[in-house]
Amino acid sequence: MRGAWIYLRERFPLALVALMSAAFAAASVGLFTPTTDTTGAHTWSSVILLFVIYLALLLRYRVTDEWKDFAHDSAVYPDRPVQRGVVSPRTLFVIGAGAFAVELLGVLLIGGALGFVLYLPVLAYSALTVFEFFSAPRLERHFTLSFVLHEAIYLPLFLWVAVVLGAAPGWRTAAGVLACTALFVSVELARKFSPRFDTEGRVVLDTYSAVWGRGRTLGAMVVLVVLSGVVATTAGASLASPVIAVVAAGVALARPASDRWVTTVVAIHLPLQAAAMLS
Repeated sequence: MRGAWIYLRERFPLALVALMSAAFAAASVGLFTPTTDTTGAHTWSSVILLFVIYLALLLRYRVTDEWKDFAHDSAVYPDRPVQRGVVSPRTLFVIGAGAFAVELLGVLLIGGALGFVLYLPVLAYSALTVFEFFSAPRLERHFTLSFVLHEAIYLPLFLWVAVVLGAAPGWRTAAGVLACTALFVSVELARKFSPRFDTEGRVVLDTYSAVWGRGRTLGAMVVLVVLSGVVATTAGASLASPVIAVVAAGVALARPASDRWVTTVVAIHLPLQAAAMLS
């Protein structure tokens, strides 16, 4: 048990992940719940279930990534918990299986049998990411292609959320899917914005700034932040969404040379933007 807590503390910081999950739930309910639905109890149950589903999904991804990236991490990050032997493979499996079970239960509770069936394409796509789309050597040579394919999971995920929440088919729902996707991809860029180094002090080419360069990564992040806010208004969010996005982009660009500054601004922008989408 102690090993599991050490693993979660180092590789799955619950405070940060819970913040992301709360933002996921708030943005989803705000943009995809029909305006005719005035039942507060239903809204809050959706928020709670979406929070749990996304939290469990992220934990499942964390565990499968340990398996997928084991050789790479062992070579360049030998100090990580799995590489140190802090957590056993059996314990890691139990964590992943438990997360998967919770995820599926949440899906069933919020969407019923039909919602569960409609979630299968999301599961299938996530399985493809685990196996690197059965083209690992090619994706290793094409970092940007790998990034696009992996982050594209948000499109079917948010589309599924829109369906189970009862959003009407149309351009507003499509805009909501795009806005939420842009928001969470911007967070992914912030998550791996700072360069990482191996035990010999060499830059590891597994972060966006290390591969694309700092300027391009920051530019992509800012574009996605602004895009999420602007498109959200098309999906029904208030004018607070683009205002928050533009302000966040400007603040991030005020100190572009500071990794901590940029990533902190994007991290703060996430719950603020989600709250604006919810309102």
